[in-house]
This record gives sequence, structure tokens and C-alpha cells, in this order.
Amino acid sequence: MKYLTFDRIDFAADDYFIQWVHHPDAGNNRFWCEFLADYPYKQEEVKAARTLVLGLSEKSSFGSMEDEMWKEIQSGMYKSAGQPSLKKWYKQRSFLTAVTAACILGIGFFFINNLGLSDKEAMPPEPQITLQLQDGSKQAIDESATRTITTGAGRALGQQNKQVLVYKETQQSATELAYNELTVPYGKTFELVLSDGSHIYLNAGSMLRYPVQFLPGQPRDVFLDGEAFFEVAKDNTRPFTVVTDEMNTRVYGTKFNVTSYKNEGNTYTVLAEGSVGVYKPEDKANEKTIQKIVPGQKANFENQKIVVEDINVYKYTAWTSGELYFLNDRFDIILRKLERHYNVKINNTYKASEKEQLTSSFKEGDSLELVLGILKKLQPFNYERSGNTITITPP
Repeated sequence: MKYLTFDRIDFAADDYFIQWVHHPDAGNNRFWCEFLADYPYKQEEVKAARTLVLGLSEKSSFGSMEDEMWKEIQSGMYKSAGQPSLKKWYKQRSFLTAVTAACILGIGFFFINNLGLSDKEAMPPEPQITLQLQDGSKQAIDESATRTITTGAGRALGQQNKQVLVYKETQQSATELAYNELTVPYGKTFELVLSDGSHIYLNAGSMLRYPVQFLPGQPRDVFLDGEAFFEVAKDNTRPFTVVTDEMNTRVYGTKFNVTSYKNEGNTYTVLAEGSVGVYKPEDKANEKTIQKIVPGQKANFENQKIVVEDINVYKYTAWTSGELYFLNDRFDIILRKLERHYNVKINNTYKASEKEQLTSSFKEGDSLELVLGILKKLQPFNYERSGNTITITPP
């Protein structure tokens, strides 16, 4: 996070920090409260920065020299002019900092606490990952746990090691297919290793239905609603197929990403390594119906046909490492990804913004408020947050 390297001068020049000082709301109060809770050693710098921002904005009290300095801070000119002069000026105003810093920050925390903005219990309960077994029973997955996954009859299926569920290959060959179903809610991701050794990364808002054991000599079929990245174990005798409503992906051993959210109507496969073929579900998989793609290509199902194009693979796989990566993405698509990533509901009433294309990236752990604050600079808009619902409005 960039704020970890900030000193009081950097904070005083930051737009999002300035917004919090002058126009605190539920979103920015929550962000800065959590920031100070996570990094308490930054409290003194934040105190001083708040004093500086508030002091420099009081035109009636401070006169023209401070006004000019404030303009320099806002425009970023202090960096080229050199920080020593600003710090010297700040030292001259140290009596103001000493007297008011604790008071100003105290007021800020009073505002936060009395509005309940730092009370995490006021937020909706955290959604749970669930595993539905072949008998229809469901188990909640505790991502901090290590345990053996068993059926209702006590038969071991595999081992959960926190955020990874690993199925084991049984000693005796399976004679019939028994399916499990893993559901990952908004705000979470999860990993799964199938009994054949195939490794699957499930993105937020996704469901995968798969056999506990694959049958000898029979195709390996799994059923996806959502998004997943696959590292398929090679087996030339048993082709592996990802089945979705609009397009199937056939593979023997490779790395690829499949996206097919039923509620969004967008289905595509991106190939990172190896070779795959895609075809319509109503067609039988053969040389005539399968359309092959090579690494660096995307097969997209649109207007009842499959279209192949060259793409930047990382744009579609960055999520597996927790990164939000937008490359010339439409604003409405970005908002849908933010909904899934942060488990929120976003209502965009600023319809003119939906088709605007933006490019930006965010690391794992970046708050939603920080993300929206940066996106606002690329595509101006306003927003309000009420609990788990965000409303986008025109600027």
C-alpha cells in the first residue's frame, strides 16, 4: 500500500486524505480508521497531516503565504520546489500542531465511533464457502481449518488445508460417478485439487460441480458457473472438459481460465499454456465441431457463435494472485468485478459512464474505498455507501 511510505507532507498532498479531512463519510472514515488500526505507528504522521490540511485551509486565519503553500501542495509542486522549504515552514507553525493535533484527530475518531463506522459487527455477516456432498448434505468450509472431509457415513473424501481442498485417489477404482459441489460466495476465492491431481482456482461468486472420483477410461467432466483457472493433470486416455451453459472447453493437460457467470451472459476461455478446443454444448466433440485455440488467445461465445482473438493473458489470470487488473475494461464490467471481489452491491445510476474504458491495477488487500478513489480520478463520478450497497452518481 502506497500510504505506508508516506510522511506527513505526502498525506497532506493526497486527494483521498484531503477528502477525508474536509468531507468525511462512511467510506473514507472506515478506510482511515482501519488503516490506523493496522499501522498504529502512522498515527503521529496522520495527526500532523490533518493539522496541516485543516490549518492551510483556514484562509481567514493564515494569510497569503500559507494559501500559496497550500496551492503548491495541492498541485504537487512541493516535490519540485523541494520539501525542506515546506518542512521549514511547517516547523514555524509547530505551535499550531502541538496545540491542535490531538484535538483534531480526537474529533475525527469521535465522529467515526459515534457513527459506528468502525464497528465491523454492523456489517452484514461474512458469507461462507459451502461444500455439498453426494448425499445432498452441506458443509460450511472454515478457511482457517485443517481437517478431513468425510461423507455422512464417515468415509474420507479428502483433506482440507485451510484454503485448499484436496481429494484423494482411492485405492479401489470407482464404478459410478458421485458428485460434490463447491460454492464460493462473493468476496472470497478458494482452491481445489481433484482426485486426478488437476488444480483448480475458483473465483468469487462461482460454483463447480465435479466427481469425487473419475471413472477409469471415461471422460473427466466438470460443470462450472462462474470463473475458474484450471491446471489440468495430463491424461491422454481421459479427456478433461469444462462444461458451461454456452460453451464447453476440451483439454488433455494445460493451463487455462474459463469465465461463465450465468447472471452476466458472458462466456469465454483464455489459454495460458498448452492447447484446448472449444465447442457448443449441443454439438458432439469431434474434429469438425471443436475450434482450437493457442496460448495468448481467447475464445468468446457471442451472438450464438465462437469468436477467437489474441489477448493479454495476465489480464484474465491476475485474479488468481489476488490482484485486480483492468486493461481497457468497460466501467460496467469493472463494477461487476468489484461486486464479486468485495462482496458488495453496486448500483450505477450514472449510465453515461458504463461504456467508458479504464486501465488500472490494484494489489491484494487494497480497500474498496481506495479502489473507488483512484477510479474516480480516471472516470469522474460520485458515490455513496450505505452498509453493503454502493450507489454511483454523476459528478
